[in-house]
Amino acid sequence: RDRRVSPPSPSSSAPCARARPRRTARRAFAPVCRALRRRARRRRTMEYVSFEGLRLDGRRAREIRATTIVLGVDATVDGSCEYAVGNTRVLATVEGPTEYRAVGSEGDLEPTCAVEARHRESAFAQDGAREARRYDRRAQEFSRTLTGVLESAIVGTLMPRARIRVTTQVLANDGGARAAAVNAATLALIDAGVPLRDMLAAVTVGYIDGHVLVDVNRAEERARGVELTLCAFAGGGDGDAHVVVGEQLDRGKCAVDVFESMHDLALAATRVVGARMRKATLKRTRSLATSRALEKF
Repeated sequence: RDRRVSPPSPSSSAPCARARPRRTARRAFAPVCRALRRRARRRRTMEYVSFEGLRLDGRRAREIRATTIVLGVDATVDGSCEYAVGNTRVLATVEGPTEYRAVGSEGDLEPTCAVEARHRESAFAQDGAREARRYDRRAQEFSRTLTGVLESAIVGTLMPRARIRVTTQVLANDGGARAAAVNAATLALIDAGVPLRDMLAAVTVGYIDGHVLVDVNRAEERARGVELTLCAFAGGGDGDAHVVVGEQLDRGKCAVDVFESMHDLALAATRVVGARMRKATLKRTRSLATSRALEKF
């Protein structure tokens, strides 16, 4: 018999045709996979807390970075503050309170105080250049969170039918930028003369390699450990009870006892941060009182 090889059917050649895009996709994602492997290898070899109990920047586990607070840096707005903790620097401005008319309500005024918060991060804030984004999803989400936190701190009943606009700009991000933005916005509101229920303070606590670290920096954030950002009223410093306004747990889950230790340590850190903010506010008040007293004479 004539044994001739029949040509391959279209169904048998289909898998070969589909295999080519898979190989192309593997080649396209190969550099990304190699970078992720190098990052994971570097994370395993890096020691975030030494045997002596020191972190990468020389701090202890419960030590907060040095804080620099400057109020009234922008004269074109009602209130402003430049808040720096370590190498992280945030600029906050406040416009208002101003009269607010709702659009399309035929001139009727709103009975409550409206707060509008906007959070932005500069393209040069982090190490490495990146293009400026028109829409940043993380910034938009934090803007909504910041609006809710500030609304709970502002005494809106004293300013009905008013609007307050708060803008926070991250100039340098070396870790803890969201907590620094909350602190800067609170100080800018105080500089604008907006009545608050209490001093609002925020801090970020991380859990890395079995250690609970207060005020994590950029290198510790890259470890991708569990992070807790807590916002609370700092109190007057005379043993007043803390009132937690908001807290957010990022990057995975943790045990209940670990979360309790992070929560307690974050509450203690907010008292320290609040004391620093109160000291800067009193210093600004004394300087304004002295300058206005000299102007009278």
